[in-house]
Parts: sequence; structure tokens; C-alpha cells
Amino acid sequence: MTHHAWVVLTGMLFLSAGGVMTVVFRLLGPTYHTRISGSLFLRSVVFLIAVFLMVRGATTVFPGRLIKVEHMSPLLPLGALCSLAFALIVLDFVQRDRSPPPWSVSVIRLFTLARKERWATAAAMALPPAGLLDRPVSDQPQTRIRVAIISTALIVVAAAALTIAYNGLAG
Repeated sequence: MTHHAWVVLTGMLFLSAGGVMTVVFRLLGPTYHTRISGSLFLRSVVFLIAVFLMVRGATTVFPGRLIKVEHMSPLLPLGALCSLAFALIVLDFVQRDRSPPPWSVSVIRLFTLARKERWATAAAMALPPAGLLDRPVSDQPQTRIRVAIISTALIVVAAAALTIAYNGLAG
């Protein structure tokens, strides 16, 4: 890969990590009123992390006086990839106790947006009572899924480290 491609990849990884942190910020907010929301301090810290990652990514993709990328360290793409991996781990941690609406509710919303009120009404009448739709979160999290997500993040980080060690530092 050329130096320019590494710079763009690094910037896009930082931007992606910032985007993931904005989702974490939204999930910690009062959107999910049935779940415990994060404190204002925690939300502020997550927001500042998201802003930092977005600015870092934007200034890497569009360099100027703030950041010079002519002599970018070969470890910076690895740092960007680690930032993305850790942001995904934080997202998994925050999202595991928040259940999204079931797919049936999402389909009914889609019918409503498509102006198919008859279909939405028929689908809503076929659903079980609302108390059954909003089941409480299980005390036992799905450990296999969490281990798979975290293992995948670690494999991606290891692959990036090996790639940089083989291509970036060899000469």
C-alpha cells in the first residue's frame, strides 16, 4: 500500500471509531427510558471521546497545518484500529443490557412509513400483548456472542499488528 492509502485508512478508522462512540453516547442517553441511563458525567466523557476521534480522523484524512502526515508513524494505523476495536467492545458492553424492539415492531413501523395502514393494523393485532414483547433482560448474558465479538476484535488487532510489522517496518 502507498503512504497515501495508509493515511486515508488511518483517518477512516478513526472516523469509524468516533461514529461507534456516538452510538454509545446515544445509547447511554434517555432514549431508552426503561433502562438505567448513564450519568451526565459519563455521557460527557463519551461525547468528548467521540469528538476527539472524529477530529483526529478528519484531520488525518484532510491534513493541513494541524497535523502533518508526511512522516506518519507506521504504528498510527494500528492505534486507529485499536481505537475502533475498543469502541466496539464498549458498544457491546453498553448494548448488552439494552434490548432493541423486536423485529415485528420494526416491521410494523416500516408498514406505517410505507403508508400501508391496513397491513400495520393486521400485523399489530396478530402480536401478543405488549407485556410479552418487552421481556426483561436476562440475568445471564449470552457469553458465547460476547466472546465471539471480543475475539474477533482481538483477531483484527493482531492481524493489523502483523501486517504493519511485516510491511510497514520491514523497509
